[in-house]
Amino acid sequence: MATAFLGDPAGERADAWIRALGPSWDAERAWGARDGGQWVATLRSEPRQLSVPGPGGQTIDIVADAVTNVTVAATHRRRGLMSQMMLDSLRSARERGEAVSILIPAQWPIYGRFGYSPATLSTDYVLRRSRSGAAPAGDPNRVRQVELEEFAHAAPAVFAAARRLRAGQIDRDATWWNRVLGLEGYTAAEELPHNWLLHEGLDGPDGLVAWKATGEMRLVPPLATVEVWELASATGDAYRDLWAYLAGIDMIDELKLFNRPVDEPVRWLLPDARTLLPTRQVDFTWLRLLDVPSALAARRYAIDAEIVLEVVDDELVSGRYVLHAQGDHAECQITSRSPDVEIAQRALASIYLGGFTLAQLALAGGVRELVPGARERLDLMFSTPLPPWNATWF
Repeated sequence: MATAFLGDPAGERADAWIRALGPSWDAERAWGARDGGQWVATLRSEPRQLSVPGPGGQTIDIVADAVTNVTVAATHRRRGLMSQMMLDSLRSARERGEAVSILIPAQWPIYGRFGYSPATLSTDYVLRRSRSGAAPAGDPNRVRQVELEEFAHAAPAVFAAARRLRAGQIDRDATWWNRVLGLEGYTAAEELPHNWLLHEGLDGPDGLVAWKATGEMRLVPPLATVEVWELASATGDAYRDLWAYLAGIDMIDELKLFNRPVDEPVRWLLPDARTLLPTRQVDFTWLRLLDVPSALAARRYAIDAEIVLEVVDDELVSGRYVLHAQGDHAECQITSRSPDVEIAQRALASIYLGGFTLAQLALAGGVRELVPGARERLDLMFSTPLPPWNATWF
């Protein structure tokens, strides 16, 4: 696995992976292939809480099968090893009752053949701090610098509250934070920041930020750059104040942020929104439906409606389903009624969290309207107030 991810299989990072994964290792969720006693392919999955659209712009958590650590040695490509592992993993997840499976693909072409499709986008930004108009209003006095241990103590609860504000987010428990930050016997992740800060709300911490500077402190330009490692806020006040703090850091020309939402709200707080520039946008979380009735009944919908879907897939989820949504309740069942829309499972997976629309996917096919107006009704049902976003690698 280390070799496939361009690492040193005999290095300290490989040892750190072993120490990190060992305590929570679940053999029922691990697959591999050996040739002559040597491992040549790997796959692992874990149960994660995934936020899906809920009532009133809120979210609901469902258990997702999160696939990770997928590798095949370059010496053993095109022998069907990945197909065997992936299909066995998907069948096992379905048998466990997990309605969806998610992953973050290293390459686009690989996972479509297993039914996965892009469901969220990720955007990197740079804030040109040296330009006028790059300072949003806010109260940085409510932000305080803390030691790593205090940050780690507050982070799980703050992030848990923040992630419920958008669909697409997965959970981070205390073990996740300890493993990444190098606490409780774990080895810290590479290139951790040096500065840890919390935002104080009325009832305690409700926001957090961590950053480090790159480049030297200079008396004349070019000045240094701040790289923001983590920015999470459970309230609008925390979001504004944390951005006011970041934009007020001295001796820098720019702020860089990675894996942020495609609609980063700070642009509406900046006197000149063009000081915030997207530098990269990429598909991030891919999703596959494993149980259509359970997955569609788990989320909530923008309008009250009923629609019959003919879902086209492999043997896993192909079938005809009636989806009924009304207020804070949704039901989905197998039906024999005539379908309103014929839709590929991959297209349904892409719109499931609200990140894409059938209007966007129409050129690629995957959806066929059988009753006039049904596609538009389906798009309206799956629409969400905010684009989904996943802040967490897995």
